[in-house]
Parts: sequence; structure tokens; C-alpha cells
Amino acid sequence: MEIELKFVDRSASVWDVKRAIGGILHSNEFFNPDDPKARRINFRVELNPGITNTRNDGTGKLFLPSLSVGNKFMKAVYRYGKTISVNGQKLTFVKTGKMNGRLGKELDITPYLPPELEEEREDILSHLAPAFHIDKVQIGVFYRDAKDPANASRRFSNEYELSHKERGAGLIWIEYAHKLIRIQLGDPMLEHTAYNIAVRFANIRRFAIGVDWGSPFICFELWTPPIFQREDFHRTLTGDDYKDNQRFRQRIHSLNAAHAVVAPYAHHLRIILHHENDLRKFADLCQIAKLQRPFKANIEAESRGFFTSKELYRLQNWLKTLDWPVAFQVEACLRNGLLTTPELWGLREEIERLHAEESVDAADILRHFVEVLRKRQKTQTPFDCLQNARERKKTFLDKRPGAGTLLCHHVTVTPSRLLLEGPYVVQSNRVIRKYPDHQTNFIRVDFRDEDHLQYRWERDVDGKSLLDDRVGGILKRGLDIAGRHFEFLAYSNSALRTHAVWFVRELESTTRPYINAEVIRNGLGDFSGVIRYPSKYAARIAQAFTATDPSVFIKRNQWEEVLDLGVEPYQFTDGIGTISPKLGDMIWDALCKERDEHYRKHTQPSAYQIRFLGYKGVVSVDHELKGIKMRLRPSMNKFSVPQDEEEAEIEIAKAFERAGEAHLNRQLIMILEDRGVEKAALVKLQDDAIKDIHTASDTLEQASQLLRAHALGRCYNLHYIIQGLRAIGMHTQYETGKYLLSDVFLDRLITIAKNTILRDIKHKARIPIKESYHLVGVADEGPAYEREGKLNVYKLNVAEIFVCVQNQDEKPKYIKGPVTLSRSPTVHPGDVQRVRAIGEPPRDMLCSFRHLKNVVVLPSVGDRSLASCLGGGDLDGDEYQIIQETSLLPPEHVEPASYESAGTRELTRPGNSTIDDICDFVVEYINSDVLGLLSDNHLIIADQSRHGTLDSKCIELAQLCSQAVDYPKNGIPVDMNSAPRRLMPFKPDWKQADQKIIQNTDYYESTRALGELFRNVTLAEKPKPLAEVMKAVKTSKVALTDTISEALKPLIMKHLRDWVNKDSDVAEIGGLFRGYVNELAYTCLTHSISESPDSRLEEEEVVIGTILADCTQARYRNDLTYRMRLHSDMVVRSIKTKLYKPHDPNERFDEGAGRYGLALAWLAWDFGMRNRERFGANSFAFIALDTILDLLERFGDIDVRRSQEKVEVVVDDLETWSE
Repeated sequence: MEIELKFVDRSASVWDVKRAIGGILHSNEFFNPDDPKARRINFRVELNPGITNTRNDGTGKLFLPSLSVGNKFMKAVYRYGKTISVNGQKLTFVKTGKMNGRLGKELDITPYLPPELEEEREDILSHLAPAFHIDKVQIGVFYRDAKDPANASRRFSNEYELSHKERGAGLIWIEYAHKLIRIQLGDPMLEHTAYNIAVRFANIRRFAIGVDWGSPFICFELWTPPIFQREDFHRTLTGDDYKDNQRFRQRIHSLNAAHAVVAPYAHHLRIILHHENDLRKFADLCQIAKLQRPFKANIEAESRGFFTSKELYRLQNWLKTLDWPVAFQVEACLRNGLLTTPELWGLREEIERLHAEESVDAADILRHFVEVLRKRQKTQTPFDCLQNARERKKTFLDKRPGAGTLLCHHVTVTPSRLLLEGPYVVQSNRVIRKYPDHQTNFIRVDFRDEDHLQYRWERDVDGKSLLDDRVGGILKRGLDIAGRHFEFLAYSNSALRTHAVWFVRELESTTRPYINAEVIRNGLGDFSGVIRYPSKYAARIAQAFTATDPSVFIKRNQWEEVLDLGVEPYQFTDGIGTISPKLGDMIWDALCKERDEHYRKHTQPSAYQIRFLGYKGVVSVDHELKGIKMRLRPSMNKFSVPQDEEEAEIEIAKAFERAGEAHLNRQLIMILEDRGVEKAALVKLQDDAIKDIHTASDTLEQASQLLRAHALGRCYNLHYIIQGLRAIGMHTQYETGKYLLSDVFLDRLITIAKNTILRDIKHKARIPIKESYHLVGVADEGPAYEREGKLNVYKLNVAEIFVCVQNQDEKPKYIKGPVTLSRSPTVHPGDVQRVRAIGEPPRDMLCSFRHLKNVVVLPSVGDRSLASCLGGGDLDGDEYQIIQETSLLPPEHVEPASYESAGTRELTRPGNSTIDDICDFVVEYINSDVLGLLSDNHLIIADQSRHGTLDSKCIELAQLCSQAVDYPKNGIPVDMNSAPRRLMPFKPDWKQADQKIIQNTDYYESTRALGELFRNVTLAEKPKPLAEVMKAVKTSKVALTDTISEALKPLIMKHLRDWVNKDSDVAEIGGLFRGYVNELAYTCLTHSISESPDSRLEEEEVVIGTILADCTQARYRNDLTYRMRLHSDMVVRSIKTKLYKPHDPNERFDEGAGRYGLALAWLAWDFGMRNRERFGANSFAFIALDTILDLLERFGDIDVRRSQEKVEVVVDDLETWSE
């Protein structure tokens, strides 16, 4: 309803009037604060502009969401005499009789925002309007000359310059709305194109102002290169601001050809302003924009020509003479901005000597050299750093990867740079394992923005041309690194989601002239069935590059293809086959052989996700199959493979040996709330989870369970260590026992684990649900039994499931009764269904799933598969949440979405797909990878709308999310221009990345469950560095007098008798310790989210397996965490093998070798405890402690298994973290 405003005080602002009217509309007469679903009435005020110095002309309009609200408001003002005044002047309200339906609907469904939010934002924007003229833009590097003293200020080398002094058309201003500083180059009077340099606030490491020979300058030291753009000065406008401000700027990788030469190596900025007094004005505006104020400095500048084409050409010719692993590390020094060309030439003789004398270890020495350079002090020269790295050679660890992994070099391609990293441990695949002598020929290439995050375009930016040129150019033309040429090979489907691909350089072969990427792809199989569809063709090739573990070979007569159950597109057995128990045993033995002995203690899996020839999917164990047998289905067959050999290997993508714990997440919470689940029930679950976290350290059992349930500390076997301490008689202050456990490092580990879990609860709403599980889906084979003629078969009915969970050392647990079933991502309200778990099946009937553990069996009857009702799922590896909590059973039913296929994009020209078509698809995918953005918008609109996820915009977004999920296979991208937009420019408070709730002009306080859950969690401050804490701890100067050592001594002396740790023997462990610390330091530095040389992970973060630093993209943090865990696992295994190499599980325990290992581990524990103030000593001691406890259990002195009986739930690795 529209109401006219009269007699408004002319000095009043819109916000003054809103506050006055809100006093009535938000009184108890209009708003019931006790109703949890009530919302404050939203309204809009517009004032007509005044003349001269007045804010308004005394009139305006009030817009209310409905006629009923408007009539009630008018009654309150005139019938009940509730006058409204602004600045002492009474307002007059007059009905106009008009009703803007669209605006009324918007006001009805969107929440009311306090005027202070908009007022503060508008005030900041008005102050930041000025722009300043610039004369020059210089791009270069900061450096110290070789002759400069260590404490001298750095100089600036101007490697590239653009001058606008004569034209006077360069400008610099602050864009607060986008949180960046924009520099625009170009003259609209003379030129058609403007070039922009955009510096995000978060990218400024530090910046300074000063005057150099009369030239006022601003120097920006940046974490990463700025954003380069171009735009037309005189583009055609339509008058529609929304359309006119869409994609009018294009991202570019460089300003011109001359800049393109130096851009990969130099990115810091020096801006010369036109007027000196603009320096102070600019500094003042920085403070208003809540930026750090630039400091005053005297920075000398000159053009040194570090990165001319001639210098770079000379360097590449030199790198060709070095072995590939060595050349890679040398180029990394330059590409990663650690050395300039003169510094590198100064080290040439030393590097060549290293290359000749240390042929085996030269690359590893240089890998450490790169790490030392990243954190070097002012007093250290590059030569000092190289000598430091060379000294480490004496303590290098044996880091040979296991059968399913390899050490792989990584290249990150950004718009302007190539960043070289590694080699890191990654999981292998069938293609790379086929060439065991050429694994270094394969490299992993990631395409990311300058800040290492995935590409995300602002509404005003068109990034397609950048991706076509930069990403497409590299994919099609290849990559030259360290004098070697690499070409695009393929990608795996999971890697594509992170914008990563495989490149390869030619392999030498004795059977043919060469093996290149095309030869490798042509040998994978027959893709003629999909060759007209580039995305599907690429997806089939990607199947061969899935990260897998090798297992066993089977012969052609040991596997067969059987018919699917059901009718397309909703087949009940889509992606699922079966194997015999004997074959399951063989696969499990093969997997356990390549892992440590703790892995074998898990429940043997009932299902595996596999790759086999051209088949992909899951196989479950069928006890009706005898001998060595595998049955696959047509829905699993993606392409045919020439079967020249008698045997083929079953590759394992995942073994489902554990029952994962179910968790709530943001999407699920929003849907459950809209389906009638009470907000109070969700808050109670969170309160219970927080209570469990805070009390987890009360007992050792609880602490161990917390770590296992959240997969933390796994590389260091931390949960086992805690159970082992319990087994030797240790206890907390809240328990009884023989020895009181008091260990500062362990306390900090538990604290960091708690903070990690609490952070996920706060920022992801990842709330654990007790007695609920996360399990892979398999099919009921009952109808297949009946088709074979079997009688008395028990089958699941429609909306029935079977679940039996059994974790390590537990009895089977059958789930029975009504449960909530869902599959992530849940977007449509119908993606969550109520079903009935049957419990234990009848014993007097033939049942295909009676023996299956840690899976959810779905019915194979009905009109449609249950999996397809859950976000369009299937059974080729999809995992489902089974929630028993009765308070989460949705009382309101919603029909599932149909999730009909949109088809597959086909070539528009005659002929078959080529590798260039696949390259084009990769570029398009990166540009159109909007699933995360769609999910965000879906949640935000659901929060803002009164109708939640049932809002028509959310239903439309749910369909678009489904299309985005299928995009990698069908090649049909989502058109974001037609996607529903948010209802308002503000975000709910639960979208804040900061861990403290602050008054922020970009956020409003959400009234939905997600808002309350977000505000309900307070995160602890990051703890002080461990070194500071250890210095403050009073420890005995007598070795091995701590409580853990006292508890261990009697058990160890039982086997070592009169053994005494001599100081000289303990000191000899120092070599092993230094090797460990070098790798730990490398892990901490190279897996930090920030590029800052003084930013590294804490020792405790590595042990727990987490990264605490804030990151705007959770996927990047997860990628780093996963890689960090793989590297840590390899290092820890190497140390443990040095202390004690486990015997073959099929052979009897060698007590002599065990006693020797126990003595070494005891010395290592002693060394670590004596040096607790040193970086790495505490985690090194815990590796030794793990070995000690393991050997004591082998000797039969303790029973750690028995101390784990109460542990019930665990989760899978990072793959299950995403929502």
C-alpha cells in the first residue's frame, strides 16, 4: 500500500523517517516478539529531493507490504492518536489508494533491515567519491642490491611503465562496494578503450606514500598480482542500469605485449600522482574505507631490467641442460618471485656443482632451497639459503610413495603467472601406473585466479575472453616449463571440479618412436558411442584418470555382465554390481597389504567403488556368488576396452570400511525448517554437540572418540595414542587411574581439534547427529534372485531401506523405524524423504543383503528408484544420510523433483570430437562453474523470503543446481543471466567469514534457524605459539620423569631390562629428528593459505590435519588440507619405518626385532621430551610414542582394542566435508 508523506522536516534523511515510522510498525501491536516465526514488518520510505541545501522538499512516500497493514497503520496513527514526529515536526499521512503489487510482494517476503546498515554504507560511499589524477603507473619488484647493508630499505625496480603525464587521463579511486582500489588508464576524448588495474583490499600486504624528486608516489606491495581489465569508454547503453552494468569489463592477463613479458615475474605497483597534496587526501580516504593507512617512506626507484626477453631466453637455454627435477626447482625460484635473474645467475656455478655431485639428491636439496628462500631473513643471501638447504641433505628421509600414490610436480596457471610447487604426494591412476619408469613426465596443472582461488566473476566482469586466451591457449598449445614442453592429456571428473588437469611430456619408448598424449588417449578404449558429444567423450576418458588404488587381477571367465533392474531413467541398479565373498576377501587383503596394520582392524567392507576396464560404479558382496566372481551391469559400462590380455585389474576408488556419522548442513537445515521441523530442535542438537565438544577432554575415551568421529589426527594415529595412554593406566583429572595425564602438547592438540569442529559447526552448520549415519547406497538384489528362479526371497518394499552398521570391535547394529533419508546436495524441498528402516531381516527367508554392513540398501521395486528421488542420485558411489533423530523427521511431505535430463550437447559441425573440442569444453566449464554460486543464492533467497525454500525462485534455482551438477557430463551450462536474483543486496549474518559477529554494512541478522545457529557458537582465539607456551612450562631437568614416561617405564623395562638411555645414544636420534623437522617445516610453509613468507601452519595443525586460517573458498582450504595430510602421512610413515619396520602380518611377530624397535622408539621419545621447546620435537615424540604403544600391544602387555569398545562413529576424509 502506498501512503503519501507530508510536512516532513526538510533537514531529515530517509533514515530518520524510517526510524520514526518503525517505532509504530515494530511495536507489540504489529509484531509479537514471542512468536519464533514472526518477522518485523518491512517497509520503504522515499523522500522527494529538495533544492539548495535541504535534504528533501517536505514530501515523500511510505510503501507498506499490504492493504491490511496499511489500514492498520492508519488507524493506529489517526484513530488511536499515535503521532509520529521527526526532528520535532509531526508527519502527516495520506492514503493514495495505490498498490504496487510487485513492491508489496517484495516487502512482504523480505526481512526488515535496520536503517543504520544502509545509512552507514551510504555515508561511506559518499565520502569515497573523489578520484585522483595520476601521471605514471610502474610495475616491478622490490629488491636489495648485493652491496646494500642488511638493514637497508628495499629499492623498487621499474620493470614496466605506462605514462599518462602528458595526457593527464589516468585516475585512481576507491570502490568500497567491491572492496578494491581501481586505477584507470585512458583518455575518453582520444581513445575508445580504458585499461584498469584493480587492487583488492585483501591483496594489499602494505603500502606507502612519499615524494621522490618532486614526484608524489604510492607504492603497493601486493600478495599476488592485481586484476587487469579493459572496457569501452563509449559502450552502448540501454537505460536499464542492471543490464548496462553487466559484463562491460573484460579480464585480461596483461596490459599489452611489453607488459606480458614481465607480468609473470613482477607485479608490485608504484603509482605517480599528478598533485602532491592528493597523497594526504588518498590516505584519509583509505581510513574511511577501513583500510590500513599508508605509511610514509623513501623508496628509491630505477629500471634494472631483471626480466627482459633476452635474460629469460638465456635462462631457458641453461635450464635445458639440467635434469628435469632440478630444472623444475630452479625455475620455481624465478616463477614464484623468490629470486631475480641476477641472483639466479649468481648461483649458477653452485647449482651446476650440486647437479654434478649430488645427482640423486640435487632436486630434493633445491626443493628445500625454495622453502628456505620463502622465509629467509634480511641478513641471509641466496647463497646462504642454498648452503642451508645443502646441509639438510645429511638428514633426508626416504619418502618413497606407496603403490597407489606418486610424487607429482604441480603447476598453477593464473592469469599472469605460472607457479611451480612440489613434488607432492598424490593418488595415482591406471594410466600413470602403466608407465612406472616415466612418472615424472606427468604433471598436475591447476587453473586458478591470482589468489589461488577458483575463478569468480563480478557482475560487471566478462572473464570468457581471458579464459579463451589464457586457459584455452595453454590447453591447446601446451606449456613450456624449465626447457621442456608439456601437452594437455586429460582430467579426472573430480579434478575437473577443482579446475585441475593432467599434462604430459613425450615418453621415451623402446617399442615405438615416442609416446605422447594422443598415443596415451588412443590406447584407453573405444569411445565411438560418445564421440559426437565433447563433454561426454571427455568424461569417458576421465574415467581412466580416476584416483584409484590397485588391488587384484581377475580372468575373463571370472566376470560377467547381467541385466539392470528397473526402467530408464530411474533404474534401481544404476551403477551397482556384485562380487563374491572370496573376491571381496582378495580385494581387502590387497588393500591392507599397502597400508599400516591398524587399517586391517576395520570392519571388512561390504562394498567397493571400482574402476574396471570401461566400467565404473560400486560392487557389493553377494553371498550367493561362489568362488571368484564379479557381476557388472550395462549401466556401469561407459566404454569398451580392447581385451588383448587374459587378465584385467580391479581398481579401487574407495573402500567403505567405516560407517560415517551423519551431519546437518546449511541446505538440509533450511529444508527441514521449511518442512516443519522446529527451530528449537535444531538448536538443541547444536547445543548437545557443543557440550560434547567442550567436555571431550574430560575423559581419554571421549577425547579419542572425538578425534575418530571427525577424522582428526589420523596421520599421527592420535586417537590410538590416547587409547594407548588409557591402556597403560593414565587418566584425566576427572577420571581415576594410576597416572595423571598432564601434557601441554596433547592439551593443545585437543583444543585445536575442538576449534576445528566448532568452526565447521559455526560456518557450515555441520552438526553431528548421534545414532545417524552417512553410508554408500546399494541395491536390493532380491528381484534379481527371483528372476534367476530363486524362491522364498525377502525384498524391500517401496520407501523401505536396510541399514546395519558395524564399526571396529563392535557388534552389528540394525536400524529400525522411521528415518529421514537424504543425499547431499539437498536443494529442492523434496530432496529429503521419510522412509522406514526394516531392522534385521527375517531369518527364514533368502535375503540378498543380510550380511551387508556399513551400507544403505535401497529397494528395487516401485515406479521410480528411491535414489533418484534424493537429489537425482544413483548407486555408482553416491552416499546417503540416514537420520534416526525423531525431532528431525519432517512432518510435512513434499514430492521429489523429477530431475529429468536436459540432454547432451552435440557438435554442431560434421565429424567427431577432437582434443580441441575437449579443451574448449574445459574453458567453458571453468567459466560456467556456478554450482557454488547457485547454491549460495538459493540459501540466501530462502533466508530472505517468507516462503523459504518453497519460494518459486528457490524451486527454479534447485532445477538450475541439478543442471549445474550434470554439466560436466552433458555439456549444457547454466545461463546465470536468467537465474533468479537475490531479493536484496545484503547477506544474512551466517554468511560472514569472520569468526566474530560485528556490525557490518554488508550483512543483516537472520531470523532463520541458520542465523540463530551461527550466533550460538563462539570460537576461541587462536592459541599462542607453542614455543612461547613451552618456555613458560616448568619441566624437570631430569629426563623421562614426566607422567607418560613414568607410566611407560615398567612396561618397557620388562623387555629392555637394564637398558638406560645414554645421552650419546639420545643425541644420535638428532639426525632422524632433523630430517623430520625439515619435512615438517616444508609442510607447514607450502600448505599455508597465505603466500606470506612469515605465514605457516602450526605444528599442531599438521598433527590434527587441519588449517585454521580463514579462507573465502572452503574448497581451496579442503584441497590444501587433503594434500597436507597425504604429505604428512608419507613423512610419518618414513619416521616410523626408521624406528620399527612392521613384520609381515602373515608371519609370526619377531620379538628380537620388536625389542630393537622398542629401544629406538624409547630413545626417540626421550629426545623429543628433552627438546620440547624446539619446533617439531613434540610431534616427533608422539610418532615415537605411537610406535612404543604399538610394540607393547604386540608383546601383549596392553590391549588397546579393548579400550576402544565405546567408539561408535567416524567420518570419511575430505570428500564428505563438502555440502
